[in-house]
Amino acid sequence: MSENDVLVAITLVLIVLMIATFIYSKSFGFINGVVFCLYAFPLYYFMLFNGNGGSSFLWWFYLMVFISIQILTVCIYLIYKIIETPKSNKSTSKTF
Repeated sequence: MSENDVLVAITLVLIVLMIATFIYSKSFGFINGVVFCLYAFPLYYFMLFNGNGGSSFLWWFYLMVFISIQILTVCIYLIYKIIETPKSNKSTSKTF
């Protein structure tokens, strides 16, 4: 497996996680999608088309770091929402 395959795999994981965030908050999912596009498109472009003299490794590294940070952010958000949702449902129900 080459380093580009690893990058594509974690990008797909991030996209799946961002789609999963739409279940809990459409605005959070949309903001994550915009942020992802703002850094991923230029960095992928620089890595694939402006990678002269070993600079593609630098763009690959930046992509790995940014995608990893965003995956951690989305995972923390999803875990928080999964834990929070049952508690909020219990507090709204009334028992007599």
